[in-house]
Amino acid sequence: MNFSIQSAKTVDEAVEKALLELKATRDEVDIEVIEEPSGGFLGLIGGKDAIVKVRRKMDHKDIVDSILKDEEIESVRSVLDEMAKEEAAAESGEEAEVSEADEVAEESEQVEDAAQEPAFEYLNDEELEDLIREYIDRIMSTIELGYTLSVDFNENEIFVSIDGKREETGIIIGKHGSTLNGIQIVLSAMVNQRSEEFRRVIVDCSGYRKRREQVLKRIAGKTANKVLKTNKSIKLEPMNAQERRIIHACLANVDGIRTRSEGKEPHRRVVIHKDTSQPS
Repeated sequence: MNFSIQSAKTVDEAVEKALLELKATRDEVDIEVIEEPSGGFLGLIGGKDAIVKVRRKMDHKDIVDSILKDEEIESVRSVLDEMAKEEAAAESGEEAEVSEADEVAEESEQVEDAAQEPAFEYLNDEELEDLIREYIDRIMSTIELGYTLSVDFNENEIFVSIDGKREETGIIIGKHGSTLNGIQIVLSAMVNQRSEEFRRVIVDCSGYRKRREQVLKRIAGKTANKVLKTNKSIKLEPMNAQERRIIHACLANVDGIRTRSEGKEPHRRVVIHKDTSQPS
């Protein structure tokens, strides 16, 4: 069980009951207070207990382990293992600069490498959609959230949109989209194991990608202004290839500004710097 609903005289008592049932600590859960306690008339009549819903925190590895079928585990988990290896390598300080023009190619290579084995029979678009819907349904059933799903094919891209209650979908999105990105990587590997050509898979949840795009554009603009004022290059936080492309595109036509990507996934980031080819 991934969550527990409990009632007690106080919120703390209800939470403790839930933690006991889940065999978890407070650091391992998210707590939702469904109803605050009330004392009733003169503290005697009509009082109500506190009701809480306590849910285990889950990252994309937890979700993957809980919903993958046996025959999928090794091939898909290799994606996440590779991410962990690259993270360790990045911490060693070894970095390589690559032009932003290579972002799409890198994303394709990352997914294709993870999808090489074992070999599966290729599926048509209708069958791929069934695969996607089954995968998302397993995730949502595991964390017991209601949702609606749309899957749209556009040339070599597949757009997967999950919609649900805004207050409940945070677990799918994760901090700065980390869980959503993890689900997207795993789903990309699954799709490209069964697709004859590379298909770029984009997974969104309750419009998060659009909101995140607006945030990234504001960050890009503010950072570019700071670079122009200080004449110093600035490194942004690590981002996935999709988010780095947004930064590159936003600043592509800004006078006096250049961007590049450096580092290895998942710590690859955009560096914003002055265009030294232009006269000052």
